[in-house]
Amino acid sequence: MTKRPDLHLIIFFTLLTVVLTAVVVFAWEQSVRDPFFRLVERNYPGDANRQARLDWQQRVEHFTISITVDLVVVTLLLRVVRRQQRRLAESEKLYRALFENALTGVGVVTEIGHRLIDANAIFCRILGRPTDEVVGRRVGEVIRPSGDGAPDEIVKLLGGGDSGKAEINIRGAGGAPLPVAVSFKTFVSENRRLIILIMRDTSARKRLEAERGEMQQRLIQTSQLASVGELSAGVAHEINNPLNGIINFAQLLKDEGAGRNAFEMQMIDGIIDEGGRIANIVRGLLIFARSDTPQRGRVRLDEAVKTSLTLFGRQFQKDGIVVEIDLPEEVPPVRGDGTRLRQVVLNMISNAHHSLRESRAGVGGPEKLFRIAARRGARDGRPTVIIEFYDNGIGIRREDVGKVFDPFFTTRRDAGGTGLGLSISFGIIRDHGGTIRVESEEGQFARFVVELPAAGEEENGAV
Repeated sequence: MTKRPDLHLIIFFTLLTVVLTAVVVFAWEQSVRDPFFRLVERNYPGDANRQARLDWQQRVEHFTISITVDLVVVTLLLRVVRRQQRRLAESEKLYRALFENALTGVGVVTEIGHRLIDANAIFCRILGRPTDEVVGRRVGEVIRPSGDGAPDEIVKLLGGGDSGKAEINIRGAGGAPLPVAVSFKTFVSENRRLIILIMRDTSARKRLEAERGEMQQRLIQTSQLASVGELSAGVAHEINNPLNGIINFAQLLKDEGAGRNAFEMQMIDGIIDEGGRIANIVRGLLIFARSDTPQRGRVRLDEAVKTSLTLFGRQFQKDGIVVEIDLPEEVPPVRGDGTRLRQVVLNMISNAHHSLRESRAGVGGPEKLFRIAARRGARDGRPTVIIEFYDNGIGIRREDVGKVFDPFFTTRRDAGGTGLGLSISFGIIRDHGGTIRVESEEGQFARFVVELPAAGEEENGAV
């Protein structure tokens, strides 16, 4: 590739030398030769000095012409060389800038021996080594397999042809496994075959792919939960009619006045009581499955708590959980949408139930306790209602406390948790102008504190 430019330079300077010599000879003969010859004849007069005069004339003439031509040619040649050097330096600077600022790791490897002769900062950062520990060493020494006994895939890749690519696992900083995408291409530079090796950290992409798959799975679960909610609402409606019939028939038997013994009356009362309990549960399911347009008004938190606890009453008894409720009558109603606030309460109760069921409280120690308490509060000079949900269950790990309100974050994935309950609750409370925070110690307790604006006297509607 460089022979043609070199030939052009040779021809150019050859012609330049010929032309310049002719010009200098012409100028010498026209301007300098005669005065110089007369000077020599004055200094070497007579026939005896004829040869001396001739020698001086020829020597000076040749020397002057040669020196003049050489000075001009060398000066022009130096200018050409300096210009080429500047271009080369600029090219080298541009190459180095592109090399060092590439968005991927780039290394230059010899084809024979696979020795790294250059590497940019990202290449070294991926390997977790400084440049002086990378450059000059064999590829197999610095790009190591991810584990003991793992195949040296990079060496096999480079020995497989003039180009190629693969995704492999290597040892990153600290020896931790690191997924990378590697590609290479062989090229010739100054009659030497080299390999350009490109390496890119794919751990972020792998993590995003895993999170996307997990997100899709959770969305499927969410869709399934929505379907179950719709189904439960339909089933609840279907149960209501026969259930009301059972309760009414039992009430008729009780009211007909026929002589019955104490056992028969006890059975009839049991049918009525248990039927009423089932009716309360169905009513609660219908409330939580309802998707009405949100309506703001005065909401009594004690009613929301009682409705929600109806769905968990027997489960708490079965699991040996003591429920304490402290909702003083002087606590004012809050301003909000009743259905959505009941959903928050239900989520708090459900989380506490799971935590207490998995804890060892009550086994040779304090009893399993779930407490709901409310009190008056104030924020920015305005009245609020503060309600706390406390349980002495398994608590929350310190590193997870800051993530419990993140969508899809759950510590109960194996138990079917979706990670949506607390994030939805956070959004509902925020939309109501309130706050929700968590306090916890792993293995000791968890306390969720919700603060909501109190309803004003002008809000007379109920939700």
